[in-house]
Amino acid sequence: MIKVAVFDFDGVIVDSNHAKEAAFYRLFDGNEKIPRAVVRDVVRRNVGTRFDILRDIFVLAGVPAERISPMVQEHAERFDASVQEWIAKQGLAPGAAETLQELKQRMCLYINSATPEDALHATVKNLGIADHFHGIHGAPSTKEENLRAILGREGIEPTEAVVIGDGEGDWYSAKATGAHFIAVASGFHDWSAYTDGFPVISGISEARDIVAKIS
Repeated sequence: MIKVAVFDFDGVIVDSNHAKEAAFYRLFDGNEKIPRAVVRDVVRRNVGTRFDILRDIFVLAGVPAERISPMVQEHAERFDASVQEWIAKQGLAPGAAETLQELKQRMCLYINSATPEDALHATVKNLGIADHFHGIHGAPSTKEENLRAILGREGIEPTEAVVIGDGEGDWYSAKATGAHFIAVASGFHDWSAYTDGFPVISGISEARDIVAKIS
């Protein structure tokens, strides 16, 4: 029986993966020293936090080492403001409100994201869904570390938990701990090459029936 459902945030609860990529481009629009090609290269190969991505961009652009840290902080704040504004306008992914409302009646819900935890808490609060979750976990801890902490807190076996996410980090956290996994085909990651036999859904609203079948 599934007792805990652990959701990724971007691409699952909100359709924000592409919005975040666009926000990085907007940060450097018109900056001749940091061309769009550099930003695109880093964004598409770096799966770290916004701080990691910004640091890589500045290193590739040849910014002097002593200037990088303050520039990362400044641009991270601007990035967060841009993304928060977008999420506030767009709201939850289709079916997310109904899915969370239904599932929280049957099990404990958690968020496990690669987004920095402070920013994640602010976004979830602004969306008005914080009370749906027993815990909200983000970076700098890895998704596997967060998932192990969730399992420990709830005192359950990994097979009593399901991870619902659209990225390889979500899949890996489930595989490493032994939890069930449901992949979301948000366009962020290609699931066609995986042979684990996990279900792939097009959006969060389909998770309700899949979780019920696992249970």
